[in-house]
Amino acid sequence: MHYLPAILCLLSVSVLAANDQNLPTLGDAASGTVSLTKEREIGQDFLRSLRAQAPTMDDPILQDYLEHLIYRLAANSQLTDRRLDLVIIDSPVLNAFAAPGGVVGVHHGLFSHGESEHEISAILAHELAHLSQRHFARGVEAGRKSTAISMAGLLASIVLMTTVGGDAGIAALQSTQAVAISHQLRHSRGREVEADRVGIDTLLEAGMDPRAMAYMFERLERASRYDADEMPEFLRTHPVTRARIADAYNQTVSQPRADFPLNIDFHLMKARVKAMAAPAPAEVLPAFRAGMTHEHPVIRTANTYGLVLALTEGAKFDEAMRYLRPLLEDYPNKISLLIAEADIHRRAQRPDIALDRLGIALDVNPRNYPLSMALAQTLLANQQTDKAVSVLLGLTSERSNDDFLWYHLAEAYGLARDIPGVHWARAEYFVLNGNYEQAIKQLEYALPLVRRKFQQEAKIKQRLHELRDKSG
Repeated sequence: MHYLPAILCLLSVSVLAANDQNLPTLGDAASGTVSLTKEREIGQDFLRSLRAQAPTMDDPILQDYLEHLIYRLAANSQLTDRRLDLVIIDSPVLNAFAAPGGVVGVHHGLFSHGESEHEISAILAHELAHLSQRHFARGVEAGRKSTAISMAGLLASIVLMTTVGGDAGIAALQSTQAVAISHQLRHSRGREVEADRVGIDTLLEAGMDPRAMAYMFERLERASRYDADEMPEFLRTHPVTRARIADAYNQTVSQPRADFPLNIDFHLMKARVKAMAAPAPAEVLPAFRAGMTHEHPVIRTANTYGLVLALTEGAKFDEAMRYLRPLLEDYPNKISLLIAEADIHRRAQRPDIALDRLGIALDVNPRNYPLSMALAQTLLANQQTDKAVSVLLGLTSERSNDDFLWYHLAEAYGLARDIPGVHWARAEYFVLNGNYEQAIKQLEYALPLVRRKFQQEAKIKQRLHELRDKSG
């Protein structure tokens, strides 16, 4: 296929969209090194543009797992500003990226390629190292004029990778950053090596396998050697050489070797991604059934969980429950399994049982994000809309930057016939997707509906003032 015309067209749209949404540049000839405050601003604007244009995943269980893993790594990293925002890209390619101001992007394909939690942690630690070492600000210092378009270029390439294909995304990245790359290649290679070194230190501090970086790179490099067309996107944007792999091994030569047990949560998430990414539930049933005979109990458990998810999606509720019961006996407090049980009951039109199971789980894990989202979903299915609104609204105080949460809250307000609430939640959703015009319209729709309700009216007027200032 001839991608070039599509690339140029889509790239132009992406760059223009970024400009329309006031996406900042990394710097200019007069600004000098970018401050941490400016990096945060850049990152938040980039995140809004990314949400608006790239396919992202709404899965609280996977989101919660990755957030906890990233926070564990961040707590043991050199990051000084640990305000992080995770976005999961709905794409099967192996890729991850970091943007200024603490934005971390993970393609769900990372779970398909990574064989252990340590390996995906190595990729994440590498990306966190780019943030802690402030490689973006240093990139500005190394090539001021050319770097001004790099954020729009990164955004365009991510969108293209997840829509018209990886090769097109790489071509877009190269076309937008050709000048920057030519001026900064030496610096970029040095920053990649530095990110490896700092990332390995992070793995060590976090009590994880420091050799996982070398293991992951070596396996990916070996696989891509035989089929260049199948090269993982991470390797295209983070080129790995034998010397770089050797450096990663050399950094850990003084560390004693240790046996790291398989992490059940990682393998459950790996199975979850496999089930969710399948075009149809029936397509993955044979693979999950085969995996249930694996010699390792963790792998058997993960494949059984995947089978349960696929059977549930295929409306085979009794069979799904039959396979899930032994897992619940072995792991009675595992949140992903408890939600799987509640989901079976909810879909099988047994919402009272689902609510009971979720209530017990939340007594043990109060305000847990995925459990709370499952509870809200079940309450809505049981027509307890006011309670669902209360649950979701409670989460917004802790997750105000979660666009999917505001989306679900707007739906819940609608089912509860609270029209001002619908407009308020929609406005916040549009803000987090960079569409200030629509956000302002939603609040303007709400304002006449709250006359004489002085607290709500004042709140909406204040938010309108803030958004009008931002949209300027």
